[in-house]
Amino acid sequence: PALLEKIFDPQGWKEVVVKSDSLTVYRKNIEGIDIPVFKATAITAIHMDGIIDAILDADGQERFLKDSYLKESKLLDYTIKDTTFLYQILDLPVISDRHYITKNYNDTISANHYRLNWMINSKQNFLLFDDFIEEKKKQHKDPIFIVDGLGAWEVKALNYEQTLVSYYVLVDPGGWIPNYLVIYANRSLGPDTVLLMLEDGSKRDVNRVITT
Repeated sequence: PALLEKIFDPQGWKEVVVKSDSLTVYRKNIEGIDIPVFKATAITAIHMDGIIDAILDADGQERFLKDSYLKESKLLDYTIKDTTFLYQILDLPVISDRHYITKNYNDTISANHYRLNWMINSKQNFLLFDDFIEEKKKQHKDPIFIVDGLGAWEVKALNYEQTLVSYYVLVDPGGWIPNYLVIYANRSLGPDTVLLMLEDGSKRDVNRVITT
C-alpha cells in the first residue's frame, strides 16, 4: 500500500531514544494520520538468515516473544499466493487483551535485503475468518479485535559481519484509549520485540551451515 511506501521512505524520521545493543527508536508523523509510526532499529553480528528464520516462525513467536506482550500466536490454515494470515493476542501494559489477524507478505528487495510486511484488513478478515473470530470472541468473552494497523520487519546485510534489523509499527488498538497512550504503546512495542527476535535469531544462527 501507499502508506507502507511512506513508512519506508528514509526522510522524516526523528530519533526518539537510543537503547543498548546498538538499538535506536525513531518516530515519524505522516500527514492525515493522528498516530505517529515508530521503528526500532538495531545493528547486530547475527547473520540475516537466522533472524529471518525467527521472523517467519509464526507459531514459535508465542514462545520467544512472550516477554514482549505477546500472549498467543497462531498461523491460520489459509493462504493465498505469497500471503499468509496470522492470529495474535497482545497484552500491553496499558492496552490489554487486544486480538488481531494480520495479512503477511514477503518483499525480497535483493539477496541481502528482505522485508516481511503485515497489515490488518478487518473487512477481509471477517469475510475469510468469521467463524474463527466468533469462536475467539466466545472463548475470551468478547475481546477487542484491532481493525486498523500495519508494519514490517526489514532485514538487510550491511556486510559479512553486520546485519541491520528494523521493526516498523503503526497500530490503532481500538477502544476508548487516549492518543497519548496509543503512542506510548506503539513506541514500547518495537524495542523489546526486536531484542527478543534477535536473541532467538542468534540461537538459529549457531546452527547455520556456512556456505560460500
